This record gives sequence, C-alpha cells and structure tokens, in this order.
Amino acid sequence: MAIIMYLAIFMLIIGGAFLTVFLFAVKNGQFEDLKTPAHKILLDDTVEDPPPKVEIKNTEK
Repeated sequence: MAIIMYLAIFMLIIGGAFLTVFLFAVKNGQFEDLKTPAHKILLDDTVEDPPPKVEIKNTEK
C-alpha cells in the first residue's frame, strides 16, 4: 500500500514538471504560429542561376 503513495507523489512531481515546461513554452511564444509550418512545405524553393557555360577551344591541328 505504501508503494501507491510513492507512485502518486512521483506522478504529481512528473506532472508538475511537464506542466512547467508547457507553460514555459507557451510564455515564450512556441505555439503562436500554427499554420505557417504546415504551409512551408508547399512553398517553392529559390531557384539558383545555372552555372555559366564554359567553352572548350579545340586545340587540335
């Protein structure tokens, strides 16, 4: 029966720790923008210019 009391206290401590971390994340704005990350995958990547063509001169005679 004593183990149930230890487990109850342990679970309250763990629950309090998770609640503290969650409130810290909310306070720092972690959950402010929920739509943009889902739409970022649909955005096109920037296309870089192709490298310049190099002409090779024929040196055979």
